[in-house]
Amino acid sequence: SDETKRLSRLVRSMLDISRLQDQGGIPDEKKTRFDVEECAGQVLITFEKKIMDKHLDVDVDIPELPTFTYACEDYITQVIYNLLDNAVKFCPEKGTLGLKLREGGNKAYVSISNTGDTIPSEELPLVFDRFHKIDKSRSQNRDGWGLGLYIVKTIVCSHGENISVSSRDGKTEFTFTMPLVN
Repeated sequence: SDETKRLSRLVRSMLDISRLQDQGGIPDEKKTRFDVEECAGQVLITFEKKIMDKHLDVDVDIPELPTFTYACEDYITQVIYNLLDNAVKFCPEKGTLGLKLREGGNKAYVSISNTGDTIPSEELPLVFDRFHKIDKSRSQNRDGWGLGLYIVKTIVCSHGENISVSSRDGKTEFTFTMPLVN
């Protein structure tokens, strides 16, 4: 039953990505104005048990005022969820999980980070490739299809935005942009 559910999620994910690629972006009728800060906070709350189980410190740095963007909220929720899921999974016991939101120019920058083993520099250009799995020694959980970061990048790029990753000195950080709106 679990394997059937997992395969069903895989097929659904592949169909969603295929649809996004065929459409050449997110149609305007799927976009709404929403507070990306609130969205990120709600997703972070869903990881409370996993964070507590690993005794992680959580470093949240977000502006006091709402940060509005115009995007597909469901897809951005999925991006934040996938990035936080990876950050929690790869963060060692008693490590630090980070969520940062800043504004610059006409963009919102959402960063999700974790302390722990870094991604080898030769792997960094490949992390967003379909079916690419980062060095297995970084994770005790070797399950997965290597699609999470590919889906994240596809969603972000379908919004006409960018995502990047840095991993050095015991910290890995993924940052993506979203348009700022009033």
